[in-house]
Amino acid sequence: METLPTWAWWIIAAGVLLSPVFAFLLALLVEIFVGILKEGGVPALLALVGAGVIGLLLVRKCRVRSRARDLVGDQA
Repeated sequence: METLPTWAWWIIAAGVLLSPVFAFLLALLVEIFVGILKEGGVPALLALVGAGVIGLLLVRKCRVRSRARDLVGDQA
């Protein structure tokens, strides 16, 4: 089995270094979403439930993609 090419190592390093930035931006987006819902008159609990549902949908979407990648050509 070959080692990864140089460009792949750079992508992995960039992802590791930028992951805190992405996490901060995601937290900022959730805060903005909850703030908009609260300003619209939605109770705080429903705003948090809405943010949780969106988070679950995003995680589910990523999980489905990783499962499909594991399939062999004749299984798809």
